[in-house]
Amino acid sequence: MADEPDTDGEIDTDDETVSVSMEISGSYEEVISKLETDTSGGVSLTPVLADFETLLETVVRIDGGTRSAIAEQLPADMNAAFDAEAVVDAMQVLERYDLVVLEGNTWKPGPQLDR
Repeated sequence: MADEPDTDGEIDTDDETVSVSMEISGSYEEVISKLETDTSGGVSLTPVLADFETLLETVVRIDGGTRSAIAEQLPADMNAAFDAEAVVDAMQVLERYDLVVLEGNTWKPGPQLDR
């Protein structure tokens, strides 16, 4: 008989299709926040990616600079604090993807940004 537990305790169903309708109203931001995927149980890299994007944008905006110059130009609203040493650590990661290059002691936009 359908919808009855089988010998393993699982329910067999004859029809596995489901239809759900709902309306979400509110401001754009409220609606989007309700539709976002729940990432509970996992670690979100969003703050990391945002900081790397800000770091790269800063390098491009100032057309390169030393680690200290870059650290001084970073906005205060980043997710993590970036001092000169942290800039070097992050730049070494970006360098692996040809997003920046080190010329002497100056970090400059890399070949991937010329495309």
